[in-house]
Amino acid sequence: MQYRTVVYYTFCPAKEMSWKEYKKYQRNIADRMLAYGFCAQFGLGYDPKLVERGTHGKPFWTGRQEIYFNVSNTAGLVVCALSDLETGVDAEHIRAVKPAVVRRCCTESEIDYIKGTSGENREEEAKERFFQLWTLKESFIKMTGQGMYFPMKEAAFSIRNTECIQEILCTQAGYFTQKRVGDYWLSLCTESGSKVVWKELALQDLRESWT
Repeated sequence: MQYRTVVYYTFCPAKEMSWKEYKKYQRNIADRMLAYGFCAQFGLGYDPKLVERGTHGKPFWTGRQEIYFNVSNTAGLVVCALSDLETGVDAEHIRAVKPAVVRRCCTESEIDYIKGTSGENREEEAKERFFQLWTLKESFIKMTGQGMYFPMKEAAFSIRNTECIQEILCTQAGYFTQKRVGDYWLSLCTESGSKVVWKELALQDLRESWT
């Protein structure tokens, strides 16, 4: 049996509102994305009342157990993964990060990967590589449902790039893939191999998806 995972993402530029209001705005977009995805992938209506949370807060669908989903949001972007496998998705806008955060979350080999660039764009490449790793780690702990209770260094990654393929290796079990979209990294983890489809949605696509 071949499993299938669809990752939807949509851009939602910040508006003139408080951060609390903006997060609420993004949650509304996420619900609309789930409604769109449930209909498109499973032919089902999405009912928030059928969503419950696990021990560490991971949402799960109670209406039909073979449907799994996960949501992530960052400034300017909302992402939703729908699958027939346990799944976790994370998205982050590439930005500056404090060295203490890098040391707390990354192993020495990962830090070498982050710092292993050279030339005029070294600082920018280091930020990019950190969030490339960070989103992979987040996708794993979101897939398992352990959240921040899991030590991030224990999910250590090695990334190998060739002309044709990217190989992502992890000390933890899981199937990983990721996508760079503009100034964002999007990373996905499923519990085993899955065919992955990435699909951008415009806000206009979601206007009629809520039922």
